[in-house]
Amino acid sequence: MLAAPPEPGRPRRLLFLSPYPPHPDAPHGGARVTAQLLAGLAERHEVALLHLRGEGDVDMEPALAARCRIVEELPRRGPRRSPDLRARVHKHVRALSSLAALRPKWAEYCAVPALAERLRRLVQEWRPEVVQAEYHVMGQYLAALDGRPVRRVLNQYEPGAAAAQERWRSRHGGRRPRQWLELMAWERYERGVARHTDAVVVFTERDRREMAARAPGRPVVIIPLATTLPVRSLDPAGRPPPAVLFAGSYAHPPNLDAALRLAASIFPRVRQRCPEAVLWLVGDAPPEELRAAAGAGVTLTGRVPSVEPWLDRAAVVVAPLVLGGGMRVKVLEALAAGKAVVASPRAAEGLEGAPLVLAEGDEETAEAVAGLLADREARIALATRARAWALAHLGWDRAVAAYEALYERLLREEAP
Repeated sequence: MLAAPPEPGRPRRLLFLSPYPPHPDAPHGGARVTAQLLAGLAERHEVALLHLRGEGDVDMEPALAARCRIVEELPRRGPRRSPDLRARVHKHVRALSSLAALRPKWAEYCAVPALAERLRRLVQEWRPEVVQAEYHVMGQYLAALDGRPVRRVLNQYEPGAAAAQERWRSRHGGRRPRQWLELMAWERYERGVARHTDAVVVFTERDRREMAARAPGRPVVIIPLATTLPVRSLDPAGRPPPAVLFAGSYAHPPNLDAALRLAASIFPRVRQRCPEAVLWLVGDAPPEELRAAAGAGVTLTGRVPSVEPWLDRAAVVVAPLVLGGGMRVKVLEALAAGKAVVASPRAAEGLEGAPLVLAEGDEETAEAVAGLLADREARIALATRARAWALAHLGWDRAVAAYEALYERLLREEAP
């Protein structure tokens, strides 16, 4: 049994596990959100961090590292992408071996024995009261804490089994059996991780239902994502030429699917109504198939130091995602920046009441985007409402308080 904690609200010792170095300008939305959450909690608590770093990852933000009591980095297994044929073959063989053992590829990339050993020692020496795994792939380390007087929380950004099921259903031909193996691997993995948690945090009702089925007997709590609110809004109208922006890492299948549909189906329809329009696909790891699909007026930037200059100049931000779970950091950031947003219902989950244009399907999305491009006053009005709503609903104070309340509740309960 854990000792009864003193008065509520006192500083706690919190240890976080992350698959990326947290940084507010990281190319991956999850790394940006993790940085913001840690910064908020570090204002009132002692925060420690063990994180992995892979090839091409940015350094952890120095200012955030200075606010943490302990920060340690370990190399993530890889490389995940390499021009070297031998490295690519090795990666492919390891991925197939992982699937044959019914273990998700991403979990295998993040399986670092040295981190598990360091976690055990740090829990013994520093004595955190809560250990929180950011992402399901870091949840594998929570088993190392069985029998220790520490509460274990999984911060589930996107249920892996649900995402794998969508990919399996959308695949045809020779890749379908491999996707089925990955689905089975995620089902087995997430159920196993859940057994070693005291609580699971998700961001949307859809994800709560998914995880409740895989974490029986464990509380599954919804704490919607937040985002850092810029001091000033960006240009609500955008600047010429009229630009449509989609941002994200294209190593993430839902982002790649949306970008391919934008380039091949949605944007050509927009250009029929607005011939001067351009499409900016901003983000890391655009594959050859996306480059091949990009037609006239489409720019693929690759990784950029910051999305903000592109976001500032864009007239409309679009998020036509139909796959994946969680909340879309790109949509939160666009609303907070004061931009007109067109989003699919899936991309807007967790943002009930947000002033954005909901559009389902490629034709409806193209119509909504073209309409805003043609009506400057309408998109300025929408952007202005988005900024005001974000200031009222998307700040971190509410989310940080919800995590603190969860920790206090867990620390008052008897260990199972």
